[in-house]
Amino acid sequence: MDPAVPAWGSGPPPLAWLAAVNRQSLAVRLLATTVHDVNNILQVMSGAAEVLALDPTPAAVAKRTTSIVGQSAAATAVLHNLIGFVRAESPALDGARPLALAQQALAFRQHAFRKLRLTVAAEGDDVECAMARHRLQQVLLNLVVNAEQALAGRPHGTLRVVVQDGDDLVRVVVADNGPGLPPARVVAALAWPPLPGEAPGALGLGLQVSRGLVTEAGGTFAIDTPPDGGTAVVVTLPRLRR
Repeated sequence: MDPAVPAWGSGPPPLAWLAAVNRQSLAVRLLATTVHDVNNILQVMSGAAEVLALDPTPAAVAKRTTSIVGQSAAATAVLHNLIGFVRAESPALDGARPLALAQQALAFRQHAFRKLRLTVAAEGDDVECAMARHRLQQVLLNLVVNAEQALAGRPHGTLRVVVQDGDDLVRVVVADNGPGLPPARVVAALAWPPLPGEAPGALGLGLQVSRGLVTEAGGTFAIDTPPDGGTAVVVTLPRLRR
């Protein structure tokens, strides 16, 4: 996954190229977490094997073998999720389920959440929306990572993803209790081309890419910053009708 720099002249870079760069950046971040998670699983498997060598009785063999098989399945699932994210997929509307993808996004970052002592949750309605699965997954990962960064060093940090079925629309809210953003910074973060005096992606390329992908799918993307702090990104997408 090595997106070549396109020749776009004086205009802004095309969304497809920005999305590819953003996806590559996310993959690098997820790779570090995945390596850590798989290493932990291998250590548990190694410990079970050592205990098994010391106690080869039938009961111990059954117990430790079950543990090793379970840990092996967990390692396979972790790697499968990473490979699924990195692999290029079709932009077809393949029945993306925001709740399942939000749960997966949080699972990708569990190690980081434990280090930061964050409380995280994904809840709501299990519905399908009219957006390519891998693109919605990228949007949710961007929002989860941004919230994670906002909550770094903040005591009692919380990150919550809520999915609501609105009949014709699916509403996804990613909210945190971080310091929030001044309205002017929100405008600067989402503006493209950049506002005068602002660097491209001033608050992260992920926000601009996410808004672009959601808008391209016929949805809306907004950032709410309550006066008492915190940030809530609200995404609405058409519901998929089969």
